[in-house]
Amino acid sequence: MKRFINCIVISSIVFISACKYTTPPEMLMGKWYVSSVKANGHEMIHDYLDQNTRYLVFNEEGTYQVGLLDSVSEKAWMINPDRNELIMMHGSPFNDIKTWNVKASDELIYLTDKTNHFNITLNRKKKLPKIEITEDNALIGKWVIDKMTVNGYDNTDKYAFPKRWILLADNGRFYNGNDTGDQNVGYWKTNSSLTQVGFYDQKDHEEPFITFNIASNSIWYEKQNDDHNNPQVRVYFKKLE
Repeated sequence: MKRFINCIVISSIVFISACKYTTPPEMLMGKWYVSSVKANGHEMIHDYLDQNTRYLVFNEEGTYQVGLLDSVSEKAWMINPDRNELIMMHGSPFNDIKTWNVKASDELIYLTDKTNHFNITLNRKKKLPKIEITEDNALIGKWVIDKMTVNGYDNTDKYAFPKRWILLADNGRFYNGNDTGDQNVGYWKTNSSLTQVGFYDQKDHEEPFITFNIASNSIWYEKQNDDHNNPQVRVYFKKLE
């Protein structure tokens, strides 16, 4: 009897091990958050994605969305279950690679390119976060100092320039000044994912002289310094209604 049971157990193990791993398309459908992008073993997520583009949505009708602001509906995806191969026919956020080896569970997706250079981890999300600012025009207007933090702590009452403001005009110009009349003029534009505003001395300059981050209904910048021992100072602006 014991020998018979052992045979059943061994047979079951052999049967299970003989089952080939496959990834059905239903396992990929839904909303996903990109939690890791490793290139040759090094974490590189910030080189490829920002707070609005760290999302992938695989729709049931065979289209996919990259990022929260993606409105292009003709991007198509398909999966070859027997080969565990995901094909993003219009490329992906990672060097525009179209074909990926894929392993998936209910809550995780692992993507690897054919050369094993990229290793991507995605976590399932029930819903995507809401974006307050979804177009450039929402930034147009006058922005005033709202808050200043030092190492994350509110230090607004110690800020030396509480009356400064920035006016973002609809012609791409900005005006920055204070109540004393001191004023700077230049140009502004956002990045494609609406997560940053760059300020330029000249319209055709490629690199901004300062960059603000867009977060919810505020814009903010961090004062740069080369000494990591110096405090982290951030200045937040809010838009006047």
